[in-house]
Amino acid sequence: MSLRCAVVPSCLPFLGRICLFGLFACCALLPTSATAQGWTFPEARPEWEKFALGFVGGIAGHEFGHYLVATSKGYEVHFDGPTLVYSGADLSGADQLQVASAGFQAQWILTELVLRDRDGRESKSPPGNFGAGVVCAHLGITFAYLTFLKNHKQGDVTGMAEGSGFSKNQIAATLAVPAILDAWRLFGNQVPEWVSHASLLGKGVGIAWVWTF
Repeated sequence: MSLRCAVVPSCLPFLGRICLFGLFACCALLPTSATAQGWTFPEARPEWEKFALGFVGGIAGHEFGHYLVATSKGYEVHFDGPTLVYSGADLSGADQLQVASAGFQAQWILTELVLRDRDGRESKSPPGNFGAGVVCAHLGITFAYLTFLKNHKQGDVTGMAEGSGFSKNQIAATLAVPAILDAWRLFGNQVPEWVSHASLLGKGVGIAWVWTF
């Protein structure tokens, strides 16, 4: 176990850089036809209730991801204010990484469901107000954990850093990339197709790494 802990943090950053370089190089060679006009906040005004419901649903999806993974591992979960607490749990290593990252995994999956059509391709039209609310929740949660929640002692970034051995800045940078790409996908006009491919593949690599750690 001690050997694994020593090797993983030292080799993964290097491998990660190689994977990311290969990912973006491959995406750059993919077809570059663009999506249609992006979603805008004025569109939410006539149906603000749907946007608000989607936003709340996105937050609930994040929390449900934590709950689902924690309970599947046998931990008792309850709320301490707005924070999920795992009673009697001494989380460490893979368990800590998987539970702490579960909220982000859930919001990544929800975002892909919103921004893609039934065939799994990037939608050529902007999502409805409910779906836009879900994606905005994903962006808002990520922004919070990149800023004022990054160093919270019970926060997701702290848990992922402690469980993986990476720094909080490294974890934050990893979370920022798909959020930036997804913001482009939601709000951008004439977005190249490689953006959606890069976002999906980056999330897939991240989820695979978490569950094989």
